[in-house]
Amino acid sequence: MASGDTGEAARHNRGAWDSFRRQRDEGLVGGRRDVVARLVGGRSYLHSQYRALAGDVTGKRLLDLGCGDGAELLSWARLGAFVVGVDNSPRQLAVAQQGVEALGLTADRCRLVLGDLLRLPDDLLRAEFEVVFSAGVTSWIGDLERWFTAVHRALKPGGVFILAAAHSLSLFYGARERGASDWETYFDEGPFMEQLGEDGVRHRWNPAGDGLTTVQWMHTLGHMVTAVAQTGLRISHLVEISDQEELYSVAGGPGELILRATKDGD
Repeated sequence: MASGDTGEAARHNRGAWDSFRRQRDEGLVGGRRDVVARLVGGRSYLHSQYRALAGDVTGKRLLDLGCGDGAELLSWARLGAFVVGVDNSPRQLAVAQQGVEALGLTADRCRLVLGDLLRLPDDLLRAEFEVVFSAGVTSWIGDLERWFTAVHRALKPGGVFILAAAHSLSLFYGARERGASDWETYFDEGPFMEQLGEDGVRHRWNPAGDGLTTVQWMHTLGHMVTAVAQTGLRISHLVEISDQEELYSVAGGPGELILRATKDGD
């Protein structure tokens, strides 16, 4: 795969995420299997910093890029936002749709869109959203400049962009701790292709051993911040969250970063 072929990467990753979701629904993979039940039970999947940085979303239009199973998207909806979620995986969106129905959300309150995040529909890029939100997606994006330009186009003047991602340093040192050999330096951003299910090897996300290919990029913190700023968005906050659960095997290090930026008004 050519390094710039993000379309091919999206096709590979769609198949991988559909497989991961199926295996999660079958109980083979842990994590967020009971999203709908927990949402109906009143649980929110939003980190307190997301809510603080976004502000009051009541009555606002919010675009969730990479909404996955809808956990965060529907949590925003329960706070009063009118939400649109985009994801590359039909199976993930099917779970999100179950949540929409379980919460009794009408079509004008929640819309789900299947699509490549680097090829968003034109009707989402008309400066109509007060908030654009994305969490846990950057490693699946091969062209940050193009993606953040789309974010800028989607936002109304004065709108807020909230980007949450695994911290670049933790991803790198966590991978080194686990013995990864293809990510030689922190500054090597990829793409990194991984073949899952070959030779009977089981992956923690692929215990069924499906034959899958994933394509990811590991962007440095500097690249992410600069790419956002160069779109014309004004960065106001960069919050680093401690990896208290040591999800990335980096004791005392950062686990997640949350960036807030705004689009200047007219």
